[in-house]
Amino acid sequence: MNFYKTTIHFQNSSKSMTVHMPVFLFKAWPVLRIFVAIGVLLFVVQMVSTTIYDGILNHQLNERQKLDKEMSQIQGTLDYLSNTTASFFSDENRLYASFGLPTQDKGSRELGTGGSVSPNSLLLRKTSPVYERMSILNETAERIQGKLANNDSSFRTLNKFMDQKHYMWRFIPSISPTNGRYASAFGPRIHPVTGEVGKMHQGVDIANERWTPIYAPADGVVEVAQLSSTFGNYVTIDHGNGIKTRYGHMQLSIVQPGQYLHRYQVIGYMGNTGRSVGPHLHYEVWVRNSPVNPLAYMLPNEYTVD
Repeated sequence: MNFYKTTIHFQNSSKSMTVHMPVFLFKAWPVLRIFVAIGVLLFVVQMVSTTIYDGILNHQLNERQKLDKEMSQIQGTLDYLSNTTASFFSDENRLYASFGLPTQDKGSRELGTGGSVSPNSLLLRKTSPVYERMSILNETAERIQGKLANNDSSFRTLNKFMDQKHYMWRFIPSISPTNGRYASAFGPRIHPVTGEVGKMHQGVDIANERWTPIYAPADGVVEVAQLSSTFGNYVTIDHGNGIKTRYGHMQLSIVQPGQYLHRYQVIGYMGNTGRSVGPHLHYEVWVRNSPVNPLAYMLPNEYTVD
């Protein structure tokens, strides 16, 4: 093997070193420079690629975190809506029951809210947890929407029924027509003027000071407003559905026959006219031409059927 001899002198020293190098190293040097250049280039490319990959990965991780947060918020909203609709349906069933209407079962509310899942969707669910979670959220939202859509018709029916009932309740006496103490109850009694024993008292007497206001206990039409020898200033209101109320011994009535009245509208003032021993209101409630106890048509604490 042939060698090249070279001498290496050390600076600031009298020493030197002779090195013998093979000839083939000098002949292969251009090729080695090419490999070195390629290696450096590949190293730079790898560094750049790693930097870009790390940047993309960090960006994707941040986006994934944002997506997870958004899906968690959506899940919370859907849970709230699910609980709210459950409470709503429970309250609606109580309304149905209070009106004597058949309630809807849970199965009928969820009728048609499910559906089959395509094979492609199933495959994506197995390979992508994010897609699976989004699919579950979407199905939950569609199920809630389906329940509300299925319940829309029944709710409209209930709302219409309640409107009809509310309209009817306007014409049902439900308040005391005046303020005062109960001086005489409904039923047989000794007549305070004639002394007759067992005389049927067809209403209740409510005593108070003269000119105490008297109110209509429900909507209706004035049927009678006249002076009677027995009841003095006397008023009858027809509330429809076979219900009438009568008011006697009024100091003054301020309504006329045929006049339409609303509940709480003043119809007159308490007095002592007719066959009476003191200022009071004689109040009667008649249902289908028969007198009934007016206390059954007075809700406590000034409540009304409104």
